[in-house]
Amino acid sequence: MPPKSSGPKASWNDQEVHALIHYLHEHRAEAGDNGNFKNSTYHSASQYIAQYHTSGPAKSAAMVKNKWVSHIRRIYQDVEGFRAKSGCHWDNAQGAGISGKLDEEVFENYAKIHPLICPFRNRGWEYYDLLLDIIPNGAARGTN
Repeated sequence: MPPKSSGPKASWNDQEVHALIHYLHEHRAEAGDNGNFKNSTYHSASQYIAQYHTSGPAKSAAMVKNKWVSHIRRIYQDVEGFRAKSGCHWDNAQGAGISGKLDEEVFENYAKIHPLICPFRNRGWEYYDLLLDIIPNGAARGTN
């Protein structure tokens, strides 16, 4: 049986991502403890960011949810996971602040499993504080 087609792929520009994160931050009271929102919030967010659309299909609520859950929130979780490691550094100016062979080795090993952290080797993430407000418990994950 052939794989199920998921439809057209979303193409996100920086303005859409910026608007989405700020929109969800403004509506953070609607988020659950794990940083997920109801479908109605994703739908409203898709309508809000439509003004920044430049290419690809218009963003649906499902596309917005996927961007939030599979990309933006995962970046935050990866940063939090790195930050929580003993001896690892994180700040919003220098990111992981890699400045030596040992730091580089630790970072590279972590990035093999958590590749979304790679851009933040030596630069911060402008959205970190906003995500910290949306997901104040560090986005705990697990089965229980």
